Amino acid sequence: MNILMVAAEYAPLAKVGGLADAVAGLAGALARRGHDVRVVLPCYDAAAAADAGFRRRPGPPIPIRVGQRFLAVRLLERARPGRGPRVYLVDEPSVFGGGVYAYGGQASSSPLVRAGLLAQAALLLPGCLDWPVDIVHAHDAQAALAPVYRRQWFDGPALPGPAGTVLTIHNLAHQEIHAPGAVADLGLPVPLAAFPGLLEFHGNVNLMKAGILAADRVNTVSPTYARETITDPAFGCGLEGVLAGRGAAYSGILNGADYEAWNPRSDRALPAAFSAAAPGGREACRVALRSELGLDLPADRLLCGFVGRLVAQKGLDLALPLMERLAGDGFGFALLGTGDAALEQQAAAVAAALPGCVAFVRGFDDALARRIYAGCDTFLMPSVFEPCGLGQMYALRYGAPPVVRRTGGLADTVIDAAEPDGDGFVFDDARPDALLAALRRAGHLWEDREAWGDLQARGLRRVFDWDRAAAGYEALYMAATGVAGGDDDGGR
Repeated sequence: MNILMVAAEYAPLAKVGGLADAVAGLAGALARRGHDVRVVLPCYDAAAAADAGFRRRPGPPIPIRVGQRFLAVRLLERARPGRGPRVYLVDEPSVFGGGVYAYGGQASSSPLVRAGLLAQAALLLPGCLDWPVDIVHAHDAQAALAPVYRRQWFDGPALPGPAGTVLTIHNLAHQEIHAPGAVADLGLPVPLAAFPGLLEFHGNVNLMKAGILAADRVNTVSPTYARETITDPAFGCGLEGVLAGRGAAYSGILNGADYEAWNPRSDRALPAAFSAAAPGGREACRVALRSELGLDLPADRLLCGFVGRLVAQKGLDLALPLMERLAGDGFGFALLGTGDAALEQQAAAVAAALPGCVAFVRGFDDALARRIYAGCDTFLMPSVFEPCGLGQMYALRYGAPPVVRRTGGLADTVIDAAEPDGDGFVFDDARPDALLAALRRAGHLWEDREAWGDLQARGLRRVFDWDRAAAGYEALYMAATGVAGGDDDGGR
């Protein structure tokens, strides 16, 4: 199949979070399975793009309408694309300059203008390449206008190929909601911003909602999160009814992990290599991490790791109040992350109050993150919600049984130690006492070194690869092209 992906992030070219890894992982897996995959994303930094081998495509610039004006847009491509997905960058500094989610202080650079320009440029690309497209796959709210423009402007010969549309929701909490007058910036008919139009949402314009209604098929990144978003308003974020209305056209496909990039047997960031078959090197990683972070813990004490954004979603605020009590019981903590200023200050204060027991590194350091996965004894992911999550997959792969809340992709990937095939510790309620009970269970099992080794070994053998996920998307694409041909209305 010819697959056109549209996204705001793509690793390693433009990465802020897990979205970049997910888009790159899926695109790469589909390409390995024989599909022709093209990825379109903004050019945020022309110099960095040039260093990565991107050059302007020959020919005149492409005029694209943004509101009542036209912008002359250039497309960049790699002169030598190599194997795997081909990547195209939409080059318009006045709109995309400043960074992935930073807008450079220019009036023309706003989330709405960016979304409109990215979607239109992506849909014009197949015609420029004389490349008939089978699937237009948009990722998250920043790309959700691609299915909308497809239905409004790109029917029939305007877009070669069947061009069925798929929208993948990576995080429903981020919807791109704007004032109703913003529809003029998109060049779309004004009635679309009034009830019952695609864009209308409680008197505002909602790009995610529009994409959900316009796409032939919609999915999110784990089966449990798909169920949560239609049954619980806390997860549906106001769109639970819209998603439920799509019926069978809405589903969940679990993300994968890149096990070539995340492999403790070959990871150069680690002081020693190890694997499920040869786990001995992990002890050297434990010792080195404690020394690197200044943790003065006896070798037999349990070290808990945390790597992630310091935001309410990730649940670190459940763990911070417990650390003094747990440190008294012999637990240690290695924390790495950045985000909400108040949470950063709380983490720093706990680390200062418990030197040698709690270490906090503000910011993000990929190499240190890998050493925490490889050197901690258990890994904390007490998320309030988690569409999929990659940290628990990395933790399992690196021999750190995760402690997770039973939500979203965490529920789909971690099996509680009480089960015969358990590989981690699962709790239900988003409360400190529920997390405390799970950590106490981990501490109790830790004392049985043979049982802990078995738990650890099961996690090291778990596989959540992108090839499995790609097979699910192939089925979704087939359904979407059937819809595009008029077989059913997908719940619309």
